[in-house]
Amino acid sequence: MIADKGAPAAGAGHRRDIDGLRAVAVLAIVAYHAFPQWVPGGFIGVDVFFVISGFLITGIIARERDEGRFSYLAFYLRRARRIVPAYVVVLAAIAALSWWLLLPNRLTWVGGPLAASGLFLTNVAFTTAYGYFTPGAQQNPLLHLWSLGVEEQFYLVWPLLLALLSLTALRRVRLAAAAGLMILSLAAAQALVDHNGSVWAFFLFPTRVWEFLAGGFLALAPKFAPRGPASANAAGAAGLALIVGSVALLSDATPFPGLSAVPACLGAALVLWSGIGRDPAATAVLRSAPAVGVGLVSYSLYLWHWPALIFGREYAQRELRPLEIAALLVLSAALAVATWQFVEQPWRHLSAPRRGRALALTLSPLLVFVALGAPMYFTHGLPARLSPSARQAAEIEHTDINPRREECFTAGRPVAPTGCRYGAAADARDYDVLVWGDSHADAATPGVVDWARMRGWSLREVALGGCPPLMDARPMAPKVGELKGCRASAGLVMAEIAADRKLKLIVLAARWPLYDGDTPHYDPGNPPIRVLDARTSGDRVYPLDEALTRTLAAIAATGTKARVVVLGPVPELTFSPSSCVAMARRLHRPEWRCWDAPASLPLVRARPAEAAIARALVGAPEVRTFSPSRRLCTETSCVTVLRRRLLYFDDDHLSATGARMLVPGWLDAALSPPAPALALRSSGPRPPMR
Repeated sequence: MIADKGAPAAGAGHRRDIDGLRAVAVLAIVAYHAFPQWVPGGFIGVDVFFVISGFLITGIIARERDEGRFSYLAFYLRRARRIVPAYVVVLAAIAALSWWLLLPNRLTWVGGPLAASGLFLTNVAFTTAYGYFTPGAQQNPLLHLWSLGVEEQFYLVWPLLLALLSLTALRRVRLAAAAGLMILSLAAAQALVDHNGSVWAFFLFPTRVWEFLAGGFLALAPKFAPRGPASANAAGAAGLALIVGSVALLSDATPFPGLSAVPACLGAALVLWSGIGRDPAATAVLRSAPAVGVGLVSYSLYLWHWPALIFGREYAQRELRPLEIAALLVLSAALAVATWQFVEQPWRHLSAPRRGRALALTLSPLLVFVALGAPMYFTHGLPARLSPSARQAAEIEHTDINPRREECFTAGRPVAPTGCRYGAAADARDYDVLVWGDSHADAATPGVVDWARMRGWSLREVALGGCPPLMDARPMAPKVGELKGCRASAGLVMAEIAADRKLKLIVLAARWPLYDGDTPHYDPGNPPIRVLDARTSGDRVYPLDEALTRTLAAIAATGTKARVVVLGPVPELTFSPSSCVAMARRLHRPEWRCWDAPASLPLVRARPAEAAIARALVGAPEVRTFSPSRRLCTETSCVTVLRRRLLYFDDDHLSATGARMLVPGWLDAALSPPAPALALRSSGPRPPMR
């Protein structure tokens, strides 16, 4: 996010078009974070920034080295004064707002990256501890600082390497070496993307350095400037078209970074090249006063906009309306201008007779955030900040869940056939009820256990995160790839069904809309999943109705006498009722506003999956289903609290209390005899319940 004055590669003065290019980059990022449905590829603004940084920093270092006046101390002092003051102000605001507003689970997620941010290792923290698509990352006010970590690591490594390449014996190969490193880095990024390592490729310096070197290559080759207005205009126009095209055509589902980032980076490099020694008409808009003005405050705007959006959502405890988002962006812009005027500018122009001391004083405030972040993380979010009643609601996500969740679900791998048994001897070879599915199946299990216990039946749970209870399914998450273990788990379950002659009931439960490709998706904390057909080569999408039809046929083919019930999708809310209640108690708001949720989005999301389940059951009249949305939602609202007990532990999973209150009734309704009119149309007698 550099804003250095000067055009090192050209040896000329301040380039207004670079400020304008920064404006394009930051506006793309801000628009993407605020309205991703309108600007699906706006995240490439970071890549544009990296190219600009590589161009400017490489030009400064190479020119000063070639002139024999480069100083590491002076270089790092300039970098620190440019980056650290605004960074410290924003980090302090984030730490204070997090302490005041965030509930313990959220504050825990902030603590680790906050400590890492004091060392400019935020990118490493998100890679190793969270991953880009976990809720802890997507709802973390520090997520955007990963790019500052990558940039600072570039500042540490590249000057040393460039010093080696600037030696007289190696100066002739300097340009070729930069090109070779760029190609190696790009190849490594693409290799990781191709092998389910997109999170690592996204966050880490070695797989991002090629973007800096794309700009650095230009800075090391000043003789390759445009030869005339025609070539400059063609390059500038093509560069802007590549950037705009990437913003419009890429999305979260695009494998990224790697080759998919090349057009945006090439576009940025072409714009930079077009302006070496010239002011082409094609990029005149970049030199306009508004563009330059936005470019000057782009660093501060980048720092402020993301935490403003995150804390706005946290305070409201719901998705923000467009006007509210717009207001937060205006606030971010005002803070950016104030930070540029009163923090960035004064610090950059301070005199520094003793550079070492000035550098130490500039960097020392960062250690405060290491000291602040560590207790947030290790105390699990400083829960003592909350009143007892607010803490009780905030901890429901850990206290009111399946009591055996850690054993049966969070291990992240299929549990052995003798595991996750309820009401059966440890050495029993069979059981009466099987609950099969993903995290929604795990959440529903306490209710199924109560229902089975009333009949003296034993139960077995098989639940694996992100794995639907479907045969031949390959769930694919963006930038992660195939979720491992799903197909193996399905095969083991089918073998158990075939072997267990005592089995009376099979309950298939899942977050069905997650696996239905045509279903609208609005959960920022969990990526949409594409389900592919494992029985075909290539990337054929596996429609939910077809997958469920095939699964029911496979169950029938085992010869089991067990009944099958498909529990339809639990309504997915736009907020977490437990967090809403905890926040209401913390901020002294009325709790009743958390007791129901608008039904429009939950129903729009549930209905396609319910229709797909209904289509799958047309050829299997003996299989029963129940749609929770029919019981929990009206056309206008969905209930979240019943008899003052929270039915959810987050925005889409039933709490253990909710499961015990609701699921037995759902099973009874599903298994009750059909109405006479329906019975007359039945294709045959219903197998008796054993």
